[in-house]
Amino acid sequence: MFEREKHLRWSKLKIGLVITIALVLLLMSVFFAGNIKELFKRKVELKAQIQNVEGLRKGAPVWIHGLEVGYVKNIKLNPVFGTIVTMEIDENVLSFISEDSQASVMTMGLLGDKYIEISPGSPKSPPIRLGELIKGKNQIELTDVMVTVSASIEKMGEFINKLDRLVSETEEGKGTIAKLINNPELYDNLNKDAQMISSVLEEIKNSQGTLKMLLEDPTLYHRILAAATSIETFSKRIEEGHGTIQKLVEDPSLYNQASTAISELEEFSKKLKEGKGTLEKLINDPGLYEKLDKDAARLSSILERIEEGHGLLGAMTKDEKLTREAEDILLELKELVKDMKENPKKYFKLRVF
Repeated sequence: MFEREKHLRWSKLKIGLVITIALVLLLMSVFFAGNIKELFKRKVELKAQIQNVEGLRKGAPVWIHGLEVGYVKNIKLNPVFGTIVTMEIDENVLSFISEDSQASVMTMGLLGDKYIEISPGSPKSPPIRLGELIKGKNQIELTDVMVTVSASIEKMGEFINKLDRLVSETEEGKGTIAKLINNPELYDNLNKDAQMISSVLEEIKNSQGTLKMLLEDPTLYHRILAAATSIETFSKRIEEGHGTIQKLVEDPSLYNQASTAISELEEFSKKLKEGKGTLEKLINDPGLYEKLDKDAARLSSILERIEEGHGLLGAMTKDEKLTREAEDILLELKELVKDMKENPKKYFKLRVF
């Protein structure tokens, strides 16, 4: 009897275990819907520095290229980076994440839940290693877009109001625009000016003057082009050379000396203007000029008399014989003075009493 009851209890226990396992399997199949194998994949931890997580919660999915590869495990505040988000992702997708990859907090739809999207980065960047942080990137939120749109709509409303006032003033005939629209004088003046310009151009075309030559003859253009080329070559030679012109361009010594000379000249002029010396009298006193004028007149008269042959000098200029005799006398006097210097005893005799 006891053995029978024991056997009956064990049968009920086995039935309960079978039902429990079946219920667990049923629940797992309902919750994971065919993704039960994901539970047995190896996971690795990856951290990202994000300034503002914008409502991101634990358990939020992590996507790469639109595919879910993990979930958010933990979110902690950080005094440097704002927040540090710890994620668990599949180990086999770690090779798709580079050192320059970025983690962005995205929204599913306009009002959906938050998730993290990891960009793969550039192909040239090396793959990220475990323990390294991914840089975060803030995305534009709907509220920011709405604020910008609101400001734009407000400015557009102000513009429409101003445009409405402008149209109203134009219809009432106020302002320059209304006159341009309603007054035909501007059109008439423009028409007259156009006719005058057309007439002038026609005259230039039919004439043989300078304007036509400038329009039709390319000689002046070629000359200007040649002159510009010559100036460019000359400037290049000055820049590459080491001569005087290059020194005048680059060396400030001449400028400094000229500036000093001008300053000294101004000081000298000031002293000359304020002084009472000879130079001041030469500038302001006309007496010296008059004396010099009289002396010049007398000298001119003497030279005219000499040229006419009056006096000894005039005779010497006219009579070549007298000139030669004077030259001989001067030569003899020169030799006599020379001999007196060499033999003074011959001409001077001193006696002592």
